[in-house]
Amino acid sequence: MKSQASTLELPKHSEVCPSSEFLLAISEHKKSGLILCKQYHAEFAGPGAAVNCGVEPIYRAVIAIGSPELIPTQTFDERRRAYGRRIQWGRWLQKIVEHPDPMMRAEKLLAGFEEFFGRQVVIGLPSEVLALLAGVFPGTIEQVRVQHWRGSRTGTMSFLPGSDQLKVTTISMNRHETPEVPLLTSATVSEIERTYAVLKSA
Repeated sequence: MKSQASTLELPKHSEVCPSSEFLLAISEHKKSGLILCKQYHAEFAGPGAAVNCGVEPIYRAVIAIGSPELIPTQTFDERRRAYGRRIQWGRWLQKIVEHPDPMMRAEKLLAGFEEFFGRQVVIGLPSEVLALLAGVFPGTIEQVRVQHWRGSRTGTMSFLPGSDQLKVTTISMNRHETPEVPLLTSATVSEIERTYAVLKSA
């Protein structure tokens, strides 16, 4: 099982359509990001990255890590920078999923997220979500979790509560009115998608 790479490309000036006024970028002022769940894979958009892009498939669910602030891009240069940052984050993930060994892909993803967000966030992310990011089976993620935190009591406790930094959310320009609910560590992708659909219809 292998993740699909992001096909997002940096547009030329003439390719920025009128709807680009709705293009948002994640603020670079703090460590936060969004996991964008699509039909067969998931992508990570970190600080500075563009989201709500008209050139990519619709999101089946969106998971917020931290409290990402979404900022409207108002000029061509701002949009170009946001697209560039999105591509950089995509390449970071692509380097992970290109590794031929599924165990190594899972290990590198866990280590990368732990370095950026801390252990509690990684522990709180559901295995199915991490599997979509790394292009592996959920069982591979669970196996690597045990090895990754061997000797740590927190690493092998399946009943841990979800991190308060993880939320199922929607894409909105008004963060204060954006509906969101805590993400449960035990949540399946199907459950997360249903929650996302309810939030979008609210």
